Amino acid sequence: MRVMTWRGGGTFTLDRVSEPEAGADKVVVKMDSIGVCGTDVHITQGLFPSTPPKVLGHEGSGVIVEVGEGVEQQRIGERVVLNTTSHCGACSACTTWSESRCENADLTSGMFAEYAIAPSQSAVKIPDSLDLEQAALTEPASCCLSGAEMMRIDENGIGVVVGGGIMGLFTLAFLKRRGIERMVMSEPVKARRDMAKQFGADLLHDPSEGDLVEFIKDHNGGYGANIAAEAVGQPKLVAKCVEVVRPRGQILMIGVSPEESALPVDLYDLHYREVTLRGAFGRGDVFARTPSEIDQINLDGVISGKYELESVPQAIIDSGEGKGVKFVVKPNGYKF
Repeated sequence: MRVMTWRGGGTFTLDRVSEPEAGADKVVVKMDSIGVCGTDVHITQGLFPSTPPKVLGHEGSGVIVEVGEGVEQQRIGERVVLNTTSHCGACSACTTWSESRCENADLTSGMFAEYAIAPSQSAVKIPDSLDLEQAALTEPASCCLSGAEMMRIDENGIGVVVGGGIMGLFTLAFLKRRGIERMVMSEPVKARRDMAKQFGADLLHDPSEGDLVEFIKDHNGGYGANIAAEAVGQPKLVAKCVEVVRPRGQILMIGVSPEESALPVDLYDLHYREVTLRGAFGRGDVFARTPSEIDQINLDGVISGKYELESVPQAIIDSGEGKGVKFVVKPNGYKF
């Protein structure tokens, strides 16, 4: 089969490797769609730790074509989305922290490939009403759902999301669905601001036209936001979220800042105003139910472009330059 191998920096090679075989408790999935993640971009830029050579891609959907010993034969033909890890449910991480941090996790193979091998548990059947391309959004959506469910929801609250990429859009949608009365999207790209409306945004802010702090106060009786979520991965924007919230407000870090980043805020101010700062990294315990959650959201137009397997390098460049909301790779071909 063909795989796209990352060799370091922005270098990739299109390679041929042996056809995969399903071992015990494993399945082989013919890949339909793999989302290009900001993490893939950051890996090629040296901003996220990873060691080449490696097959990247971790947001995939497809159809089970082979099962191993211990897996029911009727799973063949199932339309599934792939979790990147399994979980044992018994280790310290599973019982005290998060299934996605399982100490005994078994990994799904890299998904920028024609086929992937996954633990049967990690191949989650999707609703019949959810198409495979949109199902590939499950992994980023699960990270946002996990983060949104960490937050305390206040009555009559106002929330703001900074960054209108796919992570910001899903974070906005899940906070709104959890009960935030009014949600603000702050995003410089008009197409992304407009997209935020179908995800539940009540107010749109263009950072080139005015300060976000004043925008929030103007729409909230002179007070800051109850919740501010940063969905870009820039420390200065996390600092802006700290500035935006009211006393006892909450900040959610959805975007992944580079390793060893410092938080450029006044710690006295953070302390004095009793602000809560929370990180949300990964799928938590929600991956299996996320396909049903995103099936209730209007995802029309979210996928901005489709790329063949050999075009993975260009897809990563285009994603890094923010040329669309979400790009997917189609290793086994697609129809225009």
